[in-house]
Amino acid sequence: MSYFDLKAANKDIDVLLTNETEIKQLTQALLQTGYQRQIDKNPIYLKMKTRDIIENEDGFRWDIFIHKVCGGLTFSEGMKKRSVPFEKFNNINTFLLSPEDLFIFKAVTSRPRDREDMFSLFSHGLDTNVIKNELQDQAKLDESKAWLSYFFVGLDELVTKFHIIFPDFDMYRLLAEDEMIERIILDLIQQKPKSLDDLESKVKIDKEGIKPFIKKLIDTDKIIFSNGKYSIKK
Repeated sequence: MSYFDLKAANKDIDVLLTNETEIKQLTQALLQTGYQRQIDKNPIYLKMKTRDIIENEDGFRWDIFIHKVCGGLTFSEGMKKRSVPFEKFNNINTFLLSPEDLFIFKAVTSRPRDREDMFSLFSHGLDTNVIKNELQDQAKLDESKAWLSYFFVGLDELVTKFHIIFPDFDMYRLLAEDEMIERIILDLIQQKPKSLDDLESKVKIDKEGIKPFIKKLIDTDKIIFSNGKYSIKK
């Protein structure tokens, strides 16, 4: 964000690496120059599943991730293509995430300064179509996480705090709601096969409202219908 003139300075840097060799080489180099490993028990950082935290005597900190952030948000091919070349050194090339991808990362984390950073990025100007397409790609890359829902929580906090109008805000809300309903239905069926009546009772949505979600889960080979009940496809 400093590179994009959206921050005057940083006391930490988030680094996203792609393999074990890279993380070993980077951490070894930092430790050799006087940095020390840190253990941060802050629930926010534990939730982010930082791979390594390294800090020097001045308090400058490296939060190092490998391929994923927050336990699942993937450094996708789209993100790689949109990344901006930064510096080339003898043994390392560095790139910066695009403002749109930075916005997504900030939205799914819960550090106090992240909403301020989101506001700076939004004020700078964002291609919201890139954000929408990347979120849909992320949902396909890791179906175990409700990324649209995580994103919307951060987006809603941004809109509420700074009173901005974000393009397609209602669309993101509906997508997040649909994602959560789908996950609730799937979780219920994973516990025990359920009939449509069972689901109506548990989800508190009428049968006609549930049917589109059931169809999607069947079409994506997640569940099957047998003997009057829906169960997980094995």
